[in-house]
Amino acid sequence: MDKVRSSDGTYIAFERLGEGPALIIVGGSLADHQFYAPLANVLAEYFTVYNFDRRGRGQSGDTEPYAVEREVEDVEALIAEAREPVFMYGHSAGSALALRSAASGLDIARLALADPPFAPRGEDAEAAKAEHAEQAAHIRELNDNGDYQGSAKFFLEDYGLSGEDLEAMFRSPAGEGMLDGARALPYDYAMLGDGLVPTELAARVDVPALILAAEAMPEAAQALADAMPNAHFQAMEASAHELPPEVLAPVLKGVFS
Repeated sequence: MDKVRSSDGTYIAFERLGEGPALIIVGGSLADHQFYAPLANVLAEYFTVYNFDRRGRGQSGDTEPYAVEREVEDVEALIAEAREPVFMYGHSAGSALALRSAASGLDIARLALADPPFAPRGEDAEAAKAEHAEQAAHIRELNDNGDYQGSAKFFLEDYGLSGEDLEAMFRSPAGEGMLDGARALPYDYAMLGDGLVPTELAARVDVPALILAAEAMPEAAQALADAMPNAHFQAMEASAHELPPEVLAPVLKGVFS
């Protein structure tokens, strides 16, 4: 993998594939560039794809203390490497980093955010904020004790997997990557702020943007699109976690073409 050096000296590892306009993939929790390689390979038919390991994951470095601004600087270093305005696809927790990057005024031409993991603002907002804070504190405690498997297991409990399923997953090659990515789970919770749709942040993003989410869970994505001056929401039959690259890539190609 190639590497760029971020502002604080941290090296960020990335793979560059294909030819055409630059497109950066910003990945989500428990994932490194390998998780997004199938999608990157399809998108590389149309774009120069930058598929990178966020700091604290995979082959990228990490420098304490952590701050969300450092990850925005990581993205800025990748954009400088591309030497042109970029398209950006942020997935899950990576959509929060992509959103912050655009709100910071980085040279992003168009934006696509899939499965933004925020909670809608409404009558349950305070309860959602409290739950987010409690989860973040528990993840931090587990990680401080070096229990990355416990951290990953706690994070994945809401996905309906049994304990046996999780144990089998962690023993697989993909599971090994997830456990490595668990080191950075506290970063994702910090990236999400208080866990609610960041309407003030979104209002500063005026580049054309598409917000994607499963048609069964549209609330947060729709609220995010409503808060952005030049965005619209598109429902999908399933979340981007579940859609194969052959289905998701044409949607992104349409956004960025």
